Amino acid sequence: MRDRLVWTNAEMKKRLATALPWTDAELAMSPTREQEPIWHNRINNAFSPSRRTSLYGKGHVESAGHGRHRITDQGLRFIRGEDPTLQELMDSL
Repeated sequence: MRDRLVWTNAEMKKRLATALPWTDAELAMSPTREQEPIWHNRINNAFSPSRRTSLYGKGHVESAGHGRHRITDQGLRFIRGEDPTLQELMDSL
């Protein structure tokens, strides 16, 4: 996402399908969602605006419409290994 473009859930899943070393357990089909591997659920959770522990909850991603995501300046600093500002730390509490 460091290209700052808008990414959809489907685009993220397509890109991450081969980019990450998924375990056999993560590649297995979800017991609660037929025809969906567990790793898809992990991606959905990471991009869930309602979860405090998601990329949204941490301020790393912002919405660009339903199911569309864009990295924030804070997200870019995080992946570059730059320290957050005091205000960002306070805002995350």
